Amino acid sequence: MIVFAGIVIDPKIWEIPLQLLVFVTVLFLFYELYIGITRSMAIKRNRDPLAWVLLSLFISPLLTWILLLIAGDKK
Repeated sequence: MIVFAGIVIDPKIWEIPLQLLVFVTVLFLFYELYIGITRSMAIKRNRDPLAWVLLSLFISPLLTWILLLIAGDKK
C-alpha cells in the first residue's frame, strides 16, 4: 500500500485502468491492420474500400492485401 498525502492507495486500483489501456491499444492495432491498411490500399487502386475491408474481416488481411496487389488498378 502507498500512502500519499494521508490517503492510502492500494496498487490493485491500477489493474482496471491498465486493462482498459491494453484493450484500447489492441483495438487501435486491430483498426490499423484490418481496416486502415486495407482501406488505403483499396482507395489507391480505385476499388470499393468497404467491400475489401469486409473481405479482410472474413479472410486473412494478408491474403486480402495480396489479392488487392494482384487485382491492380481499376480502370
